[in-house]
Amino acid sequence: MEQREEMDLRRCDAVWQRVSPDLNPYPEVRAAALAQEAPCAAAETERRAEQSGPTPEEISAAVEEALSARRAYLAHARCVGGTTGRALVQLAADSARHACRLRSLYFLLTGECYQPFSVCGQAEILSLCQFLRLRYRMAIETAERFDGWADGMTDACMASSLRAMADDKRCQAAALIDLLESRLG
Repeated sequence: MEQREEMDLRRCDAVWQRVSPDLNPYPEVRAAALAQEAPCAAAETERRAEQSGPTPEEISAAVEEALSARRAYLAHARCVGGTTGRALVQLAADSARHACRLRSLYFLLTGECYQPFSVCGQAEILSLCQFLRLRYRMAIETAERFDGWADGMTDACMASSLRAMADDKRCQAAALIDLLESRLG
């Protein structure tokens, strides 16, 4: 019975907080709720302090970057078609998969779902060789960034996931070199 009364008081307090946040009709309920939340918040802060991996902002930027790469690969694939176009479509799928994995890592770090920005419009179309060169540089830089993040992680599973994505980025870089060789050769 006592637990039910406490739950009713919590509901009433929640309503009063919305109606008049400066009013405190149930001080004992608020004090108990704060006492329960404090250890959790302190543990989360302590956990983040000992981990020097990526911040949520860095991960969200990486999600946006992966989705931007996907759009660019698809736009260029439509322009070139053929075998090269199919290879670019595959690279777009890899970028989409990375965005999904990064969103999962974001959720694991923050407990919140990251919603990417919806971007309208078209990706800038470069000459194919310039595009491949740009994407190669970006793949190498991203691989190095993911490796750096993995080195700072205390969570072995998340570090392993970041290392796997870094390896994927190196494979993408190799595929981009192959595409460039076939184009220039």
